[in-house]
Amino acid sequence: MSDEQLLLQEPIEEAEAPRHFPVSEQLGILAGILFLLLGTPQIAAFANLFIDEEESQEEEVANVEQSAAALASIFGDVRLGAQSAFVWDVKEQKALYIKNADERLPLASITKLMTALVAHEIMGTDAPITVTLEAISQEGDSGFRDGEQFSMQELLDLTLVTSSNDGAYSLAAAAGASVFTDQDSTVDAFVDAMNVRAREIGLTRTTFKNPTGLDLSETESGSYGSARDVSYLMEYLVQNYPEILERTTLSNHTVADSEGNIYQATNTNSTTRDIPGMVASKTGYTTLAGGNLTIAYDAGLNHPIVITVLGSSVDGRFEDVEKLVEATQTLLSNQ
Repeated sequence: MSDEQLLLQEPIEEAEAPRHFPVSEQLGILAGILFLLLGTPQIAAFANLFIDEEESQEEEVANVEQSAAALASIFGDVRLGAQSAFVWDVKEQKALYIKNADERLPLASITKLMTALVAHEIMGTDAPITVTLEAISQEGDSGFRDGEQFSMQELLDLTLVTSSNDGAYSLAAAAGASVFTDQDSTVDAFVDAMNVRAREIGLTRTTFKNPTGLDLSETESGSYGSARDVSYLMEYLVQNYPEILERTTLSNHTVADSEGNIYQATNTNSTTRDIPGMVASKTGYTTLAGGNLTIAYDAGLNHPIVITVLGSSVDGRFEDVEKLVEATQTLLSNQ
């Protein structure tokens, strides 16, 4: 039996099977009492209530069993390269697929989802953000200039679409400085706020150490979290701040700074057009993390699904998510 098939036998947040009651014994006792008090018609009506409830419980148990069988049948053949994966049905509030979903793994640039959320909540959409030399010194080159300014929304778009470390650091520095003026390091204070916000949302297995997700060393990641937590974070953003993620569905996007200088942003998710109904996506990759990817898409008729894979490879993360999308669509079409 494969790892995936074994994991499908883990609890997948299904309702506990209703307990059955000894209906026949109860009716035997109650019948005598009711006969004395109410008469024959009332006995029959009361007995029917128990029978209807019993039938309803049996039907519910059957539905749960059929649902579990469908999940095992459809997802059982899925083979993933990812170390961890989670498929979350936002509409029904239930997990459709679990693979090591609570294991804490390096998040890499998926970290930038929380950076964007906290910066947006602190400063709003139109606040000006100034790029500093310290931001430009972060790994990677977005082509920014020292002192260049962007609106919050423009820099958010560029940061999430291209996974810009310069942009994420600029967001953290600006938002931190606007609130934590008495701190020695406003970026460190901002990261503390990211962790507080994670706990408020209910991300119990997530910890941030920087605003970019870059590895701190060969053995220490800039952030850790679980596939389940990442999926819940994506759900929170989609439901509360969809404007933050709107551009992450585009293959390419044009961004301008305050002086009108144009940046062409190419999405690090090369499969945005391959998944119908894409609502949001964010990639992540470092040496420690491997390939990470989280997406939200509409499975049809306002039925949002979030899929997260962690610990895959550069190309494998996209293949893993596409496999899970295909299996999810098959499951939903058979319901």
